[in-house]
Amino acid sequence: MAGANFQVSSKLNDGRIFVIGADTFADFKSNLVEVLGVDGAEGAITTMATSIEGAPVTIKQAVNNVTAVIPASVVSQTTTPSTVPTGRTCKHGPMTKRQGASAKGPWKAYMCSTPKGTPDQCEPIFLKRNDAEWSTF
Repeated sequence: MAGANFQVSSKLNDGRIFVIGADTFADFKSNLVEVLGVDGAEGAITTMATSIEGAPVTIKQAVNNVTAVIPASVVSQTTTPSTVPTGRTCKHGPMTKRQGASAKGPWKAYMCSTPKGTPDQCEPIFLKRNDAEWSTF
């Protein structure tokens, strides 16, 4: 699908990404109809057009847009405070909370939500152990 002029992609809860696309709008719409049915395809196209005018600014709005047009049998999305931090965003949207341990000890950070290796991926925001947010992370 490299070079597709029309495409939509979504990341599932398990990390898999699916892409529906085509070189022409007619073929793109046909592919959507094949996956979502006529009504679902029309709804997806309408939602995409609306999103271009006013893209969602929160993960909840984005999830509502997707679940409004794609049946739950195709995509199931839930959010929890541990994966959707409030107030920490980058140019790609809400950042993801991550934590771990290194030779220097435990670390906690907000990471850009783009896939690893994305050329314009934002730098992580690491918390310091003396930050007030450390204990509520």
